[in-house]
Amino acid sequence: MNGLVAFIQQLFIWGYFLLVIGMAVRVIMRRLPVGVTLAWILVLIVFPYLGGALYLLFGERFLGVKRAQREARLRFVYLDSVPLSLPPIDWRRYHSAAEPLARLEAFVSGIDPVGGNRVQFIETAPAIIDALVQDINQAQSYCHIEFYIWQPGGATNKVVDALERAVERNVVVRIMLDAVGSSAFFGSKPYRRLTRIGVSIEKACPIGVIPWQLARYDLRNHRKSVIVDQRVAYMGSFNLVDPEFFKADAGVGQWIDVMARVEGPAVVQFDAVFRWYWQVECGTTLPDALPSAPAAAGSALLQVAPSGPDVAKESILNALLQAIYGAKVSVDIVTPYFVPGEALEHALKIAARRGVRVSVIVPEKVDSFLVRHASHSYFSSLLEAGVAIATYGKGLLHTKAVVVDDSLAFFGTVNLDLRSLWLNFEMTMIIYDAPTVQQLAKVLAAYRQDSSEVHIEQWRQRSALSRFIENIVHLVSPLI
Repeated sequence: MNGLVAFIQQLFIWGYFLLVIGMAVRVIMRRLPVGVTLAWILVLIVFPYLGGALYLLFGERFLGVKRAQREARLRFVYLDSVPLSLPPIDWRRYHSAAEPLARLEAFVSGIDPVGGNRVQFIETAPAIIDALVQDINQAQSYCHIEFYIWQPGGATNKVVDALERAVERNVVVRIMLDAVGSSAFFGSKPYRRLTRIGVSIEKACPIGVIPWQLARYDLRNHRKSVIVDQRVAYMGSFNLVDPEFFKADAGVGQWIDVMARVEGPAVVQFDAVFRWYWQVECGTTLPDALPSAPAAAGSALLQVAPSGPDVAKESILNALLQAIYGAKVSVDIVTPYFVPGEALEHALKIAARRGVRVSVIVPEKVDSFLVRHASHSYFSSLLEAGVAIATYGKGLLHTKAVVVDDSLAFFGTVNLDLRSLWLNFEMTMIIYDAPTVQQLAKVLAAYRQDSSEVHIEQWRQRSALSRFIENIVHLVSPLI
């Protein structure tokens, strides 16, 4: 018996060393960012067997063989077919960082900036839902809808009713919802109502366990967009939920969101991205051809910037860094989940130290213990560098925006955490038009008035236990 126990102990010990060494080599050979690599190695050392399983499930951006093949084949089919006539852009009219930023994003995504657009920012859930219903009621050809979360019930039933009326007018409705985020919707009464009348509803990023299927639970489609007849597009942070009921028991208050309503040629680009991902997800060719591009509706120069694990690594992160390093006067950030990582942290600190006013607004309460403490672990170094941090107390501020010098902005679904920057399928609208950026800046200024500044002296007085928890969570923050 003693010999058997000793054998099992030796087997466990050798298994531990072989697993840690083997998985560590695999991690190192992936050439991930240093912080991410070290965090995974720490997890493998502390939890070797569990850590190895977690790495295989969550450590690599594996999209599945069949999906990757479809994506490679279709990536530019729709984007190249966008019927836009793009006049030369006089970049002297825009921020000095605008032209190199636009070139960088066009290199990554293949999508050029386009002018002639009009943007309206809608700031409350009732107003967003009413605007969606009004535009769906005017649909004549199709409605394309994409959300991370669609929670059935409440005010969202107005959208279901509008879609039913649209189908009665022979409008084609296609809906793409994240398989995990919208799991409550599938099988719900609204789902049955819509599928019964012929609405196509696809699960984005379905979970599979076999190699040719998407096998990572945390690679999610985090986009939120609606396109109606290529006449109007909506995009932003708002999930299709009724904030009065959504996560009401989470103790963080109602979720605060903004959606942008866009008219003009950029709508075609939003629609092209939807069509591209629809065909990647379901593998079927859409029957209707792209209609002609809409006429100019305003003067805003916009660039559609989809990001995700299927495009160049850190694509949206690099764009953000490019803009922050080009800031001259101010950088204003609003994000619900703030775990910036080393590159963004250094960019913000450098900007503050060279005299740029850097402001970060985050919710006072968030719905994740790990994210809350990981976020707090960055506060001290940022405050010491001169970055202003404020906490919003009137609900879970879910808007995601970065405004540079009140003349250049990022708006959409990207949180300033490594999950959004690396893993999720996201959608950003880069705004180069100063008057439109200033509209967004007013929204952020209103948030600031309802926020409390974090003072460095007070922050230093928090408990030793809080600091310890933050530092522990910081070690694995690259993985959150």
